Amino acid sequence: MELNRFALQYYGLAFVVFVLRPISGDVSYSIPEEMKRGSVIGNIAKDLGLDLGGLSARKARIDTEDDNVNYCGVNLNTGDLLVQERIDREGLCEKRASCILKQELVLENPLELHRINIRVQDINDNSPQFKEESVKIEIRESADKGARFLLGEAHDEDIGENAVQGYSLQQNDHFKLNVNAKSGGRKYCELVLDKELDREDKKDIMLLLTAFDGGSPQRSGTVAIHVTVLDANDNEPMATKSNVHPGHNCINTPHL
Repeated sequence: MELNRFALQYYGLAFVVFVLRPISGDVSYSIPEEMKRGSVIGNIAKDLGLDLGGLSARKARIDTEDDNVNYCGVNLNTGDLLVQERIDREGLCEKRASCILKQELVLENPLELHRINIRVQDINDNSPQFKEESVKIEIRESADKGARFLLGEAHDEDIGENAVQGYSLQQNDHFKLNVNAKSGGRKYCELVLDKELDREDKKDIMLLLTAFDGGSPQRSGTVAIHVTVLDANDNEPMATKSNVHPGHNCINTPHL
């Protein structure tokens, strides 16, 4: 008897919860990130077939499912769904390919809920960036032509075509650039020695590496590369008359 009473109370509670949160249907929109506050996403009253005059009487409002921030609001006079707070795709979804902002339209008397799914599209609002503003590389002048030196990669908060698409190296006499792709598609580059170095001719070489994305307008970032050419001791010191004495050579020999 007690078990039946408990079951009745349980199912009655479940029924009450269902009645208090009826969900009448979903509506979906697709917008670019960073729309200005007050921008119209769509007319939610028209899209859901709601009585425009009843929005105010039923205290229509927008609630959020996943966050404490109310990114959207509703104009009770027009039925327009509006951008209320800054919508930053990278802040919401980081590098995920799909970014869905979930909101709810709430109507009272009687309570009625409508789920709103807003697909946030990436725009090219970030530039490629290197970890450092400058990179220092030391290379011996005896290095062979074709020697490679890893430069790493630039990072871009955007995704897809708006992420890093390639690199370019400032024209110079000694180096060329080799660009490679990792398994995930991210690109990194290597400095390749194309002409042998000579410290006596030039001991410091300054280069500029540029990373660029595929967005429109295209964005880019740069890093300065400072190459120091190290001595390989390929020029032996020459003896002069002032430091060579008759009967002696330049090689020290042990005394017997």
